[in-house]
Amino acid sequence: MVWVGCSGSAGGIPPTEPPGDPQDAGCVDVPPTETPDAGERNDLLSPSRLLRRASLALRGTPPTGEEYAALGASGDDAAQRAFVATFVDQTLQQPVFYRTMFEQARDWFNLPLTPRTADAPEYGLQQQRSIHRCAAGTAKAGAWKFYRGDDTACTGLKTDGSPVDERSIEPWWAPGTTVTLVGLAASVALTGTALDPNSGRPVTVTCASLGPVGTCGCGPNAVRCHADFQQYPGHEDYVPYNPEGQRRLVSEEPARLFAHIAWHDRPVTDLILGTYSVGPTSLQVAYVMQGLAGGVTSLLDDDSWWRPSRFSSAPVDPEHSPGDPLAWREYEVPARNPFFLAERDYTFDPRTQTGASRGIPAAGMLTSLGFLAAYPRERVRGARALETLACEVLAPPSGQEFNEYRRDPGTEGPCQHCHRRLDPAALHFKRFAKHGDAFEGWGAKYLMPGVGTAWHWPVRWRTGAYPYGVDPFSHWNRWYAPDTLLTPVTVAQAETNPEVLFLDFLPPEQTLLGQVSDGTVGPLGFAKLIVAAGAFDKCVVRHLHAQVLGRDIDPAAEAGYLDDQVTRFIAGGRKVRPFVKSLTQSNLFQRGH
Repeated sequence: MVWVGCSGSAGGIPPTEPPGDPQDAGCVDVPPTETPDAGERNDLLSPSRLLRRASLALRGTPPTGEEYAALGASGDDAAQRAFVATFVDQTLQQPVFYRTMFEQARDWFNLPLTPRTADAPEYGLQQQRSIHRCAAGTAKAGAWKFYRGDDTACTGLKTDGSPVDERSIEPWWAPGTTVTLVGLAASVALTGTALDPNSGRPVTVTCASLGPVGTCGCGPNAVRCHADFQQYPGHEDYVPYNPEGQRRLVSEEPARLFAHIAWHDRPVTDLILGTYSVGPTSLQVAYVMQGLAGGVTSLLDDDSWWRPSRFSSAPVDPEHSPGDPLAWREYEVPARNPFFLAERDYTFDPRTQTGASRGIPAAGMLTSLGFLAAYPRERVRGARALETLACEVLAPPSGQEFNEYRRDPGTEGPCQHCHRRLDPAALHFKRFAKHGDAFEGWGAKYLMPGVGTAWHWPVRWRTGAYPYGVDPFSHWNRWYAPDTLLTPVTVAQAETNPEVLFLDFLPPEQTLLGQVSDGTVGPLGFAKLIVAAGAFDKCVVRHLHAQVLGRDIDPAAEAGYLDDQVTRFIAGGRKVRPFVKSLTQSNLFQRGH
């Protein structure tokens, strides 16, 4: 039971306050009169209590003493209530409202940080090679070199006594400045030498497609490298208490996107249907690196994500100025990683179509690297997406008898209670997986199987033979079994083309929340289904209601009330700010229960 009383506090136990508390001035029961409330306790909140409640709902803190004083000086009861209404309007336009929406979404989505893949600070998402500056007293003091693998660069000489390569550039992490790269980091050779991961022998590699491995350099504007200013590389991006560290930024991106949508009065469906997201430069580079890993080498020469003059007009959060590289600015995800498609109805059926998939359509937070990398498996992604964005409750059954489990948790054994709902969602999240261990941010790879030209493997990966006995190949071999709810393909189809296992749209014989798919692949296909089912709108309304009124809406006991709120939310264009304002004007908000 949630109780809201004269104090304006919400909780399970009525709060106790000392008699005569000035904040309770005027918060008294009015005797019954000849009104619609006659015979019942009039529990309309006093203006001071209403101001407190509005302040807590919209900015998370009580009113200031100055605001209470201004309320008291505004006039009679009607004037004070008008003061509160004005306070609500003003607060909704202040940066603190953006911050409240961000913090609400961060708690709501509850995304974990990208998991580490080796000892701290190695978490892998950077996919860039670390460089640091040569120490004072060396021949190349202040110049940047690879942290490992080029020990003589700072001396200015190679091991054979010849001068090291040296190059001055404008770096992506510090636009408008010039830095010097030395040694292998400065190399502009089209090919280089690296160790073959299978044989351990030196092999010739194409630098543009593989990045700064071996003797390959950092590329134009050092896009392939990450400048590390710490004693040991990686910590500044790894530690969660650094608000500008990449690991924290990627985990916050979905919540920042929700706050951005609320602040700029966009429809909330953009959160899961949109092609855009928000992020500072040091976050967007992660998407660029994923695109480069897939072979889109044209991204090396694209400066639209790091040069301020190219993004000065992008909408930003209210806490930064346009053109600030640290701002949470709007950007088109397909422009950073073309394998997240701008196309809204892209279909690809590997059972009947040959060749590679062009990618998966961008789908707001569902294709954010923070969401995809935080959860290592498609079923975990599907479960969290259902729970978070459709308010589904995946609870174990009790007192039921099930058929024997053999190979498919979606149709056999007690786990099917959840997997019948879970697996049709999870299959939309197959085309993203982590492989390998990070090494100072370089080494771990994020595979998009069956997409483009880079993410394909010889058919022997299906046997688990070396080097395919590790994740994600072992996971795919174990759980992507034909003729299951998660992988609705036949054994014959899988033997003919193993990549049919990555089928990532809902076939017409299956439904999700009662909806039939239009064939759109990937997370966008999932997003369309939960929006069509009405589950997404209901879930958003419930979370906003809990933020403003201090309690959730029971979808069973208050179905009619929930439907009314959802209808009003949709009629208002699915925009957060006007809906929140309407909740503050509601009878429930202004009364004591």
